[in-house]
Amino acid sequence: MGALLCESAPFFGVSEMRPARAQAKAQNVEDVDLSLVERLREGDRSAFRKLVERYQQRLVAAALGVVGNYQDAEDVAQEAFLKAFRNIGSFRGQSSFYTWIYRITLNLAIDLSRKAYRRSERSFEDSTAGNQEYSSKDGDGGFSAHAEQPDEQLHRAEIRQRFLRALSELSPQHRAVIVLREIDGLSYAEISDLVACSKGTVMSRLHHARKRLQKALEEYLPDDIPESDEN
Repeated sequence: MGALLCESAPFFGVSEMRPARAQAKAQNVEDVDLSLVERLREGDRSAFRKLVERYQQRLVAAALGVVGNYQDAEDVAQEAFLKAFRNIGSFRGQSSFYTWIYRITLNLAIDLSRKAYRRSERSFEDSTAGNQEYSSKDGDGGFSAHAEQPDEQLHRAEIRQRFLRALSELSPQHRAVIVLREIDGLSYAEISDLVACSKGTVMSRLHHARKRLQKALEEYLPDDIPESDEN
């Protein structure tokens, strides 16, 4: 549960960097979540339904950034909630409930993506053979002349597979920040709040993760890739 969190408290606490109103709102959200968790532990199934209502769309959106398919993202979010339900006793409150279930969702989404691309790799020869036949037909045959060429399909598949492999090889801490920043599009401040680390730690982890991913994808990328702006 604590794998996304800092190993030690940041020099400046997150609460000191947030406006008082935002701090109070965030604390209220966490208090409500903890109350719902306690009710769930006592056997109140309605509390679980309320947790699903509070976070389902956010988790679907987070999963969608990894799996790239809305139906798969919904399935991942549902599986994450079921896993959280079965393991609610292991939630200790050291992080927010959302941080805890977000990590579950992220790991499930990455696992699903890896399995999907293993399957696509096995069936790739069949699919490219079909595309060759499809693109060879002229307009009178009723087929499109603009079907994706096999070499283009292979190139895209290779890049995505290499990316997913590199992403899965990152530590949970580094994987979380790269997905939150580059896929979910959160600001450094938002990531800092979510994973309970200082902005400096988030930026350091992002730098490390980007370097690892760039190294894995260097043959597909331009020579000079600028860092994202600091916001």
